[in-house]
Amino acid sequence: MRKLFLLLAIILATSGTGMAQGDQSGAPGMFAFELTMSPFVDSEAWLSPGFIKGRFFTGPIGVRLGLGTGLLLSSDQGTQPETVRNLAYLDVRPGVEYHLAQTDQVVAYAGLDFIFANRNANVDATVGAPVTGAWDINTLTNRGFMALGANLVVGGEYYLGGGGFFIGTEIGFEFLYFTHHEVRWGNEVRIPQTNTTTFMPTLNSSLRLGVAF
Repeated sequence: MRKLFLLLAIILATSGTGMAQGDQSGAPGMFAFELTMSPFVDSEAWLSPGFIKGRFFTGPIGVRLGLGTGLLLSSDQGTQPETVRNLAYLDVRPGVEYHLAQTDQVVAYAGLDFIFANRNANVDATVGAPVTGAWDINTLTNRGFMALGANLVVGGEYYLGGGGFFIGTEIGFEFLYFTHHEVRWGNEVRIPQTNTTTFMPTLNSSLRLGVAF
């Protein structure tokens, strides 16, 4: 919660500064490209969660598109060399964004993303039955799903030296409807398809690095 309040305070402060100096937001034809990294999670999570995002503005209102993907093949050569775990993930987020205020170096914005996500997981085994829909029958590790939803975001970014390169972060309030895939052991359905919903803040230690043209 302390991180949430601190980030909101920074965004509000930059918004007030921008409005005091006049709204210069939404340069015509501005395109921005960015990567989302998480260097503060652990040493191996620079791209977790990792998103590639493009944004295009013809005024203070613009469109944005985020894309997150993942592909993982895991084999335990020490104890089960005949077992390979497969994971494929795709997260597509088209949306809109509005610049609340902007100076030469600081931008504060709000936006809305629509979320379409899918994850497939299975275990290929030459000994015993294969598993589809998850990595583990008992713990449901990395269970597959399809998700639809929306994310209301507020963020800010700082342009380095007044140029096109920027750093930033954002927080969101995300609503998702999940359809979890059925889990099979061979041809036997162990866990049927289930549906759940979630609503939660999406504050994390992510860092946005990008460039605007």
